[in-house]
Amino acid sequence: MNLLNLKHSCEKDKGRQAMKQYLKLLMAREGKEVLGRKGSNLWILTIVLVATFASIAFSEGSMIYLRDKMADPFTNWVSINKDTISNVRFNTFREKLQESEIADSFDYRDVLMDQYLGLNIQEPDGDKVEYLSIRFFEHLHTPLVSTILKKENLANGCKVDSSIIIDKTLGFIVTLKALERLGYDKDEIPPYIHFLSSMKEEHAYDINTDSLGLNPLVVSPTVKFVPVALPILAVVRKLPNNVDMVSANFFYEQYHYNESTKPFDVVTHEADYLHHLIYWVSDEVGYEVFCQFIKQQFKNISTYDESKKYLAMKTWKDGKMISIDVGGENLPIEVFNKVDKVICSKWKRNQVQRVYRMDTDESVEAPRSDFLSVEFRSLNHIREFEAFAAKYGISIEMEKVHSLENFNAVAIMAAILSAAMVIFSIVCIIMFLVNMLQSYFQKVQRNLGTFKAFGMNTRELTQVYIIILIIIVLAAVIMALMLTWTIQGILPLVGVEKEGFNYLSLWNTTTYIATAVILASTILTVIVVMARMLSQTPGDLIYDRN
Repeated sequence: MNLLNLKHSCEKDKGRQAMKQYLKLLMAREGKEVLGRKGSNLWILTIVLVATFASIAFSEGSMIYLRDKMADPFTNWVSINKDTISNVRFNTFREKLQESEIADSFDYRDVLMDQYLGLNIQEPDGDKVEYLSIRFFEHLHTPLVSTILKKENLANGCKVDSSIIIDKTLGFIVTLKALERLGYDKDEIPPYIHFLSSMKEEHAYDINTDSLGLNPLVVSPTVKFVPVALPILAVVRKLPNNVDMVSANFFYEQYHYNESTKPFDVVTHEADYLHHLIYWVSDEVGYEVFCQFIKQQFKNISTYDESKKYLAMKTWKDGKMISIDVGGENLPIEVFNKVDKVICSKWKRNQVQRVYRMDTDESVEAPRSDFLSVEFRSLNHIREFEAFAAKYGISIEMEKVHSLENFNAVAIMAAILSAAMVIFSIVCIIMFLVNMLQSYFQKVQRNLGTFKAFGMNTRELTQVYIIILIIIVLAAVIMALMLTWTIQGILPLVGVEKEGFNYLSLWNTTTYIATAVILASTILTVIVVMARMLSQTPGDLIYDRN
């Protein structure tokens, strides 16, 4: 009995092994048939999937761009002009906004008091002047300024070290367009710009005062202005509200309200400013080279590195602040002018630049503000904020809000489009598989009937076709992903991008879910279609009896 069982078991094992070998041969042969002529079915699936993944990537890329814009302080920054509001209502509204409960209810992070001013900036050749608009922020360490200084907004990477951007700086963040208006070459951005020490004629000094040697700008037969070098902290492509420059409120306070030391009226500081020689020396010239030149040209002159002392005058371009001691502060002005003339004739302004000490007074505060700036985390409650402001007689410019609402609408439509495209693609793939299997079945149903007649069951045949279709679909998925990824990588190289954002973002959760759903749909489709078609008897399949 045991021998018979052993013999039966061995025969059964041999039958299973033979069946496995046969199934492998069947899979290899039928796989070629399912692929179609020259792999046409594979390529059709790949094209459908490329369209699917490209639409998902485009939708996700749009969503990333929109989410960034929605969180961008450029967008979420609402500015309220004081000009049309009474001081009492404006101050009451400002005080109300300081309350934490109000901030939480409208979802804003900060309220700042900003100033606005225009300055006369001298062109490089010194013959003309441009009037540039400037916004002075209460603080420079804000999300808005961080956004302004993002890499994609910088021009030629011109940006001072973040640790130097302090609220006590006298420097400016300038737009590239403003510099081009002044006549600077966009490929040779200056470390300093030159503004006129006073916009008021009564503060200008007389043209007959010829001993100062300041290379002034002559604006009338009897009046001239002194150009003062001020550092450029960064050069950017755009600024909020289309202003030309932004700076810290500290500059505004010193320029407009410091009547005690008047730091920008150079002529009133002849003893302090003009009898001191201070130079910014670029690293391309070098501290040692500069000092060696001074020693060669003048005897008994000392040089000192005082970069830490003059942080307020630090510029985006690397360099050091060098003080020159000519031997005494009471020497005639001609001595200082001679040294300065020799230095200026040796180097260009973007290599070596004379600066002044800027006798500032940190106790000075501006008594008024031109703008109230509210930085929102999101604008989900901006409509309620508008109604709240209206109670104080304050009107908010809502054009920006309407744009954001459009952003929201587009984001929703992009999500719906992406989902609809995935669903449409899955339906197309299922229909394609069903038609392909039905067409294929008509050709091979007699063979399948013969297989069933020789003992191959429906489950085994279905598994064969599941494996075949999964391999084909998976190959199409991989090729489609690689093609879409390649397109995503090529777009930025040919300049097809939006403010540093790629239009496509392939690798995301939607792509992974869509891939999983496509594979699952393939398996389910094969099971259902093959089960229905193979439910007939071997005789019905062989003799095509429907």
